[in-house]
Parts: sequence; C-alpha cells; structure tokens
Amino acid sequence: MIPFSGTVSGLMIDFVADCCGLNDVIRVENIQEKIQSALEEYCRTQRPHQIGRFGRLLLRLPTLRSISPNIIEQLFFVKLIGKTPIDFLLRDMLGSQTDNLIKPFIWPHQLRS
Repeated sequence: MIPFSGTVSGLMIDFVADCCGLNDVIRVENIQEKIQSALEEYCRTQRPHQIGRFGRLLLRLPTLRSISPNIIEQLFFVKLIGKTPIDFLLRDMLGSQTDNLIKPFIWPHQLRS
C-alpha cells in the first residue's frame, strides 16, 4: 500500500460511526465520507491503471478494524507524525474547541521552514 492510501485507510478506521458512546454520529459519517472521497479521487488520479484499487482498499477495512487501535496507530502514523497520539492530532485537525489549553500541533515539515 502506498503511504497516502495507507494513511487514509487508517483515518477511515479511526472514524467508525457505529462505535458505542459516539455523540455526533452525523458529523463522523460526514468526515468518513470526505475521507472516502479523497481516497477514491487519489486512486482514480494517481493509479488510473489499477482499476478497482479503491474497492480493494475498502474491502480490507473490516480486517483492519479488527486490529488493536494502538497497533494501527503504530503502523500508519508513527513514521508520519512521530510519537504524538493520533487522538490529539485528530482533535486539533477537526478544530475542537473543548480544551483551550491544547496548543495547535506543528507538523514536522513546518519545523524545517
């Protein structure tokens, strides 16, 4: 799996709308749709010769969802974001205003500038 599709697949696993205790199912479903659309667009434009790639990636999701979230985080995100827990990053990326004490995450490429 290429890095972008792997990262997007990891995000799709994190946004499971049918998990227990979820307060805003509609918002999670909307985010999940956007992620799926981004992955579909990427597969269509970057891998046009691999017809069916998007479908094959979606078919892998049930198996990936059975893997521990901590292992998923290690596999998909450690090389991309380092040791920062993904829930902090997701909260920051989604613009959560629940905790004003949290500073915005600075991506590694921003530190090099």
